Amino acid sequence: MGLFGFGKSKIDKRKKDWILESADWRNKGNALVKLGKNEEAIECYDKAVSLDSTNGKAWSDKGNALVKLGKNDEVIVCFSQVIRLNPEDLMAWRNKGNALVKLGKNEDAIECYNQVIRFNSKDSDAWFNRGNSLANLKKFEEAIACYDKVLSLDSEDLRAWFNRGNSLANLKKFEEAIACFDKVIEKNPEYPSVLRYKGMSLKKLGRDEEAEHYFTKDKKLL
Repeated sequence: MGLFGFGKSKIDKRKKDWILESADWRNKGNALVKLGKNEEAIECYDKAVSLDSTNGKAWSDKGNALVKLGKNDEVIVCFSQVIRLNPEDLMAWRNKGNALVKLGKNEDAIECYNQVIRFNSKDSDAWFNRGNSLANLKKFEEAIACYDKVLSLDSEDLRAWFNRGNSLANLKKFEEAIACFDKVIEKNPEYPSVLRYKGMSLKKLGRDEEAEHYFTKDKKLL
């Protein structure tokens, strides 16, 4: 009985050592990220997860480093691993969704944002990103509903007002689009492209003189 007990203790000790070594490799990776050495950091994270495949923090850190390198296919693999280990990791769902968007996989991205919203219905970033994915799919009415949700959480979210205006313009609801752009201009008249987009909506309404005024203002900001 003592022999079996010894064997089990020895295995447990080796596993503990691997977990500690995995944590060390993760820490080395994080130090390299701070120096901007993302490729080298990823090698450290690979070491970490090879020693302890349940090291969710190492998978997450590797995913974040890959985001900086634009390696979105690999980003998805990493955050899928994080989700497998912890299905309630909202940042992993969000990051996976963002990577899917960059690959043009908007339907899959929406499923990720849905998971975030399921756990936290007040996550404005998830609603905003969901709206963007729907707009990418030309589902503008549904996108507007998402932006409205963002604005119900924060009535001064200029991103939501701007993108809501774009969606309305795509639906040819130019008067309503202009009202959204005006909300943005009121808070930040130098918000990127808002003056030009308001001008475009005015032009669609045949208000050419007003449109030219905003096109001129937009050019002065360039």
